[in-house]
Amino acid sequence: AGQSFQPIATPITFTGFSQETLNVFGPQLLQAGLMPVSAVGGSAAMTPLKKANETTLLGGDSVSMQLTRGDYSLAAAGTVTWRDGEKIYAFGHPFLSLGVSDLPMSESHVVTVIPNINNSFKLAVPDAMVGTMTQDRATGVYGKLGQAPKMIPVRINVETSRGQTDTINFEVAKDDFLTPLLLNITVYNSAVAQERSLGDSTVEVTGEIKIKGEDPVRIDRRFAGGQATQFAAAAVAVPVNALMKSRFDGMEISGIELNLKSGDGSKTAVLEKMSIDRTQVRAGETVEIQAFARTNSGKIFVQKIPVKIPADTPAGAFSITVGDGNSLQQSSATQQFVPRDLAELIQTINKIKLSDRLYAQTFRTTSGAIIGSNEMPNLPPSVLATLNNDRTAGGIKPAVQTIVSEMQIAPSEFIIFGQQTLAIEVIK
Repeated sequence: AGQSFQPIATPITFTGFSQETLNVFGPQLLQAGLMPVSAVGGSAAMTPLKKANETTLLGGDSVSMQLTRGDYSLAAAGTVTWRDGEKIYAFGHPFLSLGVSDLPMSESHVVTVIPNINNSFKLAVPDAMVGTMTQDRATGVYGKLGQAPKMIPVRINVETSRGQTDTINFEVAKDDFLTPLLLNITVYNSAVAQERSLGDSTVEVTGEIKIKGEDPVRIDRRFAGGQATQFAAAAVAVPVNALMKSRFDGMEISGIELNLKSGDGSKTAVLEKMSIDRTQVRAGETVEIQAFARTNSGKIFVQKIPVKIPADTPAGAFSITVGDGNSLQQSSATQQFVPRDLAELIQTINKIKLSDRLYAQTFRTTSGAIIGSNEMPNLPPSVLATLNNDRTAGGIKPAVQTIVSEMQIAPSEFIIFGQQTLAIEVIK
């Protein structure tokens, strides 16, 4: 009683990864049915598809299914069950139960067998790519020789705290579930492989996710603290996940280029208070705000922020809020919309406020509405009545706070968190 069958995790070899990376992502990989195994070896060239012959992947041969290849290699090895012309049947059990898939299928050779009382496994090294795994089902995997999979090329330029530079090139499998996870693992490893894994650090990640036929998704983030590397990796994986889960027609990621820069220590500060040079201002004038921030060491520094009041601003009470991107994003219109097409999704991702930057917003109380991801302020009563008629529901949300202007403040030496608000009056 109480006994049950559990599927045996598929061993997957990691080449080019630190043990720290395997320790961090091990539980997540085990949940996906994969047992991470650190393999010894250098990077492998991303060779083109090898033409198969009559001796390629015969029954009993070793075969590898690769999730990444190049400077980083993640591969699971198994045994060919049967070859029928160009068709390959292998494993005799599911790999990841992906169903329809598109993963590189490579020849491989077994280096040794690792004996284990719980789960013995073969340590195999992938060789030349000869085809594509197209099905991953309960009874095994199916692949086709002579067919190349669609992969996402990734290039990461790394600069360490000691000034050393390195370039990492690899390809990632294209899959709604796997691609974000694989990017999370590879970007994290790129940041920690040559840096400290304990204590605080600062990681800056910039670059772009290229999308065929559309504008790229831009990445420009900076993180500090004990989990800076995890956040930096997620800054790439999260937008990729949003793009791939959108399922818009024609959504194809053609490449990812990143720049990683790491440094020791955590340069963070908290926005404690603000002051303003005057509380009454005319439209078109500029007021100067002094923001006081306290660092981790207790030191207070002041940042001067000029805020211009738009020339067409009507008289009345206004508020000026200065805060980090995370704080202000909570009330943004982009929090509550569903994109209509791929271009709108990309535009919205690029408009998301950055957590490591300060923003200055001027706003006032008014009657407006949020339609989609856009705010429509100062709507006349007739328009509001039309939008809120009893014959329709959904698609709009009333807005009582209208943003008059917004500006991103240039980054300082420290990453500042917090939010403060001042009240002013616009006079004629």
